[in-house]
Amino acid sequence: MKVRKLMAEARLDAIFVPPNTGLWDHFQANVRYLTGIGGNCSQAACVFPLTGEVTAITSPDVHKDFWLQRQDWVTDIRPIDTGWGYTQMSIDRLRELGLDRARIGVTGLAGNTRFPEGITPAGILDGLVRALPAAEIVDANLLMERARFVKSTEELAFLRKAEELVEASVDVLLREARPGVPENVVYARMLADMVERGGEVPTMILWSAGWPQPPSAQYMPSLRPLRSGDLISVEAEARWAGYVAQNTQPVFLGRAPDIYRELFHRQQEAIERCYEALRPGATVGGISDIVAALSDERFWCSLIMHGRGLGDDAPINIHKPRDATMRDWRIEANATFIVKPMIQTHDGAQRLYWGDTVVVGENGAERLGKRAAELIEIS
Repeated sequence: MKVRKLMAEARLDAIFVPPNTGLWDHFQANVRYLTGIGGNCSQAACVFPLTGEVTAITSPDVHKDFWLQRQDWVTDIRPIDTGWGYTQMSIDRLRELGLDRARIGVTGLAGNTRFPEGITPAGILDGLVRALPAAEIVDANLLMERARFVKSTEELAFLRKAEELVEASVDVLLREARPGVPENVVYARMLADMVERGGEVPTMILWSAGWPQPPSAQYMPSLRPLRSGDLISVEAEARWAGYVAQNTQPVFLGRAPDIYRELFHRQQEAIERCYEALRPGATVGGISDIVAALSDERFWCSLIMHGRGLGDDAPINIHKPRDATMRDWRIEANATFIVKPMIQTHDGAQRLYWGDTVVVGENGAERLGKRAAELIEIS
């Protein structure tokens, strides 16, 4: 098994994954990957030994029989009591396994893709260290990110299904967005469509609407009625069995100003160069440099690209690599990304990006989506 091979190489006797449902449930990705348990911010932890049975530690308000109906990977499912503490049951399981003096990897201590300071509560880590003073506690975050990086055939099938859902939600946006319709109504119907099709919540829809172009996206829409001339830009995600696909789409209510047509043309050139370069052996930093080279006296071009999967997926490049680990990260076949280069004027007043989830092949990236890449104008 992939994870246990990496554990053996790192000399880990067990991995402990604490619960954290932050960032639209993205921080539960390692628990979901190792156990199949989760969804809709359902808290769970996991003790994953190098040898022996895997244990899922779940919230007290969901009966274990429910989880056994949802998956059959893990049968040792232990709901905590109504005190809502996950640490003691995790310690008890580690002791059962005879790992009091073991080398234990804990995820989320540092280096997370979206939270490099770490996402593991200090109280959980402190309780673990106090209860197992002879154990060696090490950060297993990067190990799990690398384990989840390359997708199996089954994972790719889940991502393709998630892509179907997110593209359908963009179709809802195009159907519902009209002058006079409140932003939140359009947003709600996009989200409802995903749920009706079997998608999970929570899921991200970053939303931006207005004219002049708003300075950034928002995490929630306003109650403001849409107006003729508005630019709507969304980063929409859909989840299928936990797996996340994303589509980024700009839409004008009316005719787009000419400069946005130029921005879109340059953005599509950047997309094509990224797709061509996304081959096994390439580095994230190298692809970032390809996009940056398209900058000139009129436009600043930068790469936004990060992994897609169960959530908080490495590697990440937001305008530039975060650090040497991300810059030098080598691309592998069957890795999946959202690729959405941003093109903007040097003052940042006009910006545009479009993007889709892709899978890496030997000859470059293949889109999972089927919608045409276009700057949409709703007349």
